[in-house]
This record gives sequence, C-alpha cells and structure tokens, in this order.
Amino acid sequence: MAVVDPLFDPLVVEDPHGYYAELRANDPVHEVPGTSTFLVSTMELIHEVVAQPTVFSSITAQFLHHSANDGKPGLQGAFPDAERDITAAGAVLATADPPDHSRQRKVVARRLSSTAMQAMEPEFRSLVDHVLDVALPAGRIEWMSQLAEPLPMVMVARVLGLPDDEASRLKEQGYASVEAIGGFVAPERLAELGQPMMDVGPVVDAYLDTRASGQYNPDTLIGVCARAVDASELTETEAFAMLFLLVSAGGESTTSLTGTGARILAERPDLQDRLRAEPELIPAFVEEACRLDPPFRGHYRHVLSDTELGGVTVPAGSTVVLVWPAANRDPLAFPMPDNIDLDRSNPRQHVGFGWGIHLCVGAPLARVEAKVAFEQLLSRTTSFTIDPASAPLRHHQSLMIRRLIELPLILDAQ
Repeated sequence: MAVVDPLFDPLVVEDPHGYYAELRANDPVHEVPGTSTFLVSTMELIHEVVAQPTVFSSITAQFLHHSANDGKPGLQGAFPDAERDITAAGAVLATADPPDHSRQRKVVARRLSSTAMQAMEPEFRSLVDHVLDVALPAGRIEWMSQLAEPLPMVMVARVLGLPDDEASRLKEQGYASVEAIGGFVAPERLAELGQPMMDVGPVVDAYLDTRASGQYNPDTLIGVCARAVDASELTETEAFAMLFLLVSAGGESTTSLTGTGARILAERPDLQDRLRAEPELIPAFVEEACRLDPPFRGHYRHVLSDTELGGVTVPAGSTVVLVWPAANRDPLAFPMPDNIDLDRSNPRQHVGFGWGIHLCVGAPLARVEAKVAFEQLLSRTTSFTIDPASAPLRHHQSLMIRRLIELPLILDAQ
C-alpha cells in the first residue's frame, strides 16, 4: 500500500500550519513518498532555491496530485495528457527562466507597475463602496461572493482592456484553471474543467482586433502585449499565455488575501479598533495577512542537475515545491511568526507574493485592492464579526490556493 503523506490529509489541507512547523523543525527538505517531489519549508532554503534558476528551473507543468481512485500521490498536469515539462516557447513569467522571464516581465511591468496600480485605487474604492452601500443597511455581507470574488475580476477586466460585464466569465475561466492544478481533481472533473479553462474568447477577440487595427492603447495590457509582439519583444504565443495567466492568477491573489484579512479582522475586534484609530497602519496589516496565510500555497521548480539542498540529495529530474506559508512563519525570519505585528521592521520580507525574480508581477494590484477593501470596511463600520449562525469556515480543498469558500459577516454601520 502506498504511503500517503499528511500533506494530502483533508484536515491538514484545511489547517496546514502545524504540519509546516514540523517540517521546518525536523525535515525542511521533505520528500513526499512516491512522488520524487521535495517540499522546501524554511526561508533560508527557499532563498537558496530562488537564487539558482540554472539548477531549479521554473519551466514545469506538473503539480502534486492525490488520486481518490487509487490513493496514490504523484505529479499531474493541468490537462490529462500534459507532458512532464512545458517547452521554453510556452513558458511565461511564473513558469519561465531567465533570460526569457526578464524580457517578458519588462513588457507587462509597463501596465502592472506600482504607479499604474495606485492610479486605479479610486476605481476600486468606488466598486467596494457600491457593494457596501447595499450591504450596510442590511447589516450583513457574504464577503467572498459579494465582494472578494467579483470585484478583483472587474479590475482584471479593466487592466486587460475589456468591459466590466466580461468579469464573471473571466472569473469562471480563472477559477477553473486554479482548480485543475489544486491536487484533488478527479479525472471526470478535470475533463469538465477543460471547457471553462479554454473559454478565453473575449481576450482573444480583443487582442486580434487590436492587432488588426494597429491602435495599441498603452493603458490596457492587451494593447501593451500587442505592441510588444509587433516590436518583436514577445512572440504571439507568449502574449496569449501572459494574458491568460493574468486571468487565472490576477484575481486570485486579491480574492484570497482580502478573504484572509477580513477573517482576521472579524476575529480580532482589538485589531479593528487599532486600525480605525491608525488607518496608516492598514498597509502593514495587508503585509501581515499575506505573510500569515498567502494566497498561493507553493510554486514548483524542476531540478535540472543533481544537487544538495539543506544536506539532502535532490536528484536531477525531481521536483521542488517552495512552500511559501511555511517559510512565512519561520521563526528565524520573523520573531513571533504566528502573531500579527504591525510594527515589524521588515514587513515586506515575506514570500507571500513569491520572491526574487519571480516576485508576483500582480502584487502591486493585490496590495492596492486589499488596502482599499480593508480601509472602506473599517471606516464604514463600528464593528463586524463572523455570523455566529454560520457553518464553520472552510477553504477550497487545494494544494495551490488558500481561498475561503464563504465569509458571512455581521456589520454594525457608522
């Protein structure tokens, strides 16, 4: 009988931090039995991996998966017939290595820079206020479905250059993509996900129209990518892949982060009171929420040559998973790592948005959106709590993302 790692235990998936602490202390380069995959859980070792892209390549299309049919863990692609590795021609951003990664990132940074995202802050504030205008008189909000899930995808649509009414379609496509790599998808469900995953018509149509017209709006990512193709800075395959990546990952970071942060605040009235009194600390709270429970639980590296990591032999051809949440609670990196501390001297030294050259290109957007969501929620209420009549809070069963299914809040308005 195959040995099943606690990683796949539903209780551990829901609350993984005790498991991560054990790995950090006793087995920081942990081989998941039967998978040739190693979990890396300390900050020092994660930094070591990220610094060596010629040994630990980001070009991979395989993810840890546990089959309910035979109880065996292993690696699986997002599609049933996925190859072990994607080719460099199809690798973009999170799954690309230098020098391609640097070239691609330079293009998208033109639209996703901190300055550009901060300029969109009033737009997101208006969206949040519109939802709260309806929720506050009712005294309640289902935070995830009413705000945290739909609003970030409206912003993704705007960044791309698509109309707001395409946001729900983009959300379905993005959620299907992250579900497919979550680690617990049955073959029949994976087949079902194929249709929404490939439902990228609005993006393709807008891109093709832009290319045909030659009118490249620099305020839209579709326009930026189309111009880059014309200038031979990107291939058309890369442009499409980058646009689709924004759809699948662009909303996820904000959705999960704003869910985590709102939950922490709802459980901590003292923290609510402090942030209402000192709203300038809300950006620090965003960083702490991202550190404690990052939107993404790990990213993968393909090992190109035999190497040693933390005293463990890691052979060529194996896989390494950078377990961001484990490193973010490493006591050697953060004093009292399980606590919210708004006065840390190194608030952005966490790996909640990745690290190094692969620091999430969408992090500026997620930071702005989360800050605005918490600012408006706090400023327009005197208190809010989790509905005591609701079922216990749960996250989607996934080894990839950390998104709450529901977060019903009771609101006391100003």
